[in-house]
Amino acid sequence: MSDKPEPDPSLIQAGLKLGSHVVTSLAPQFLTLCLVVAAFLGVLFWFVDARARHTAELINAILAACLPKQ
Repeated sequence: MSDKPEPDPSLIQAGLKLGSHVVTSLAPQFLTLCLVVAAFLGVLFWFVDARARHTAELINAILAACLPKQ
């Protein structure tokens, strides 16, 4: 009986295995903290983007009103 050696796992398989091992070894409180931080950053980026769009619209309106029409 010839035992075939198992092929080396691919980089993606190794990353998934490592990721699942890290997630299962972390405390639930830390995972919750990571989710809260990710949600906070998502809301922060959304707010900053919305504010930048609003500012750009206001500047465009002011420039359109100030520039002479030909």
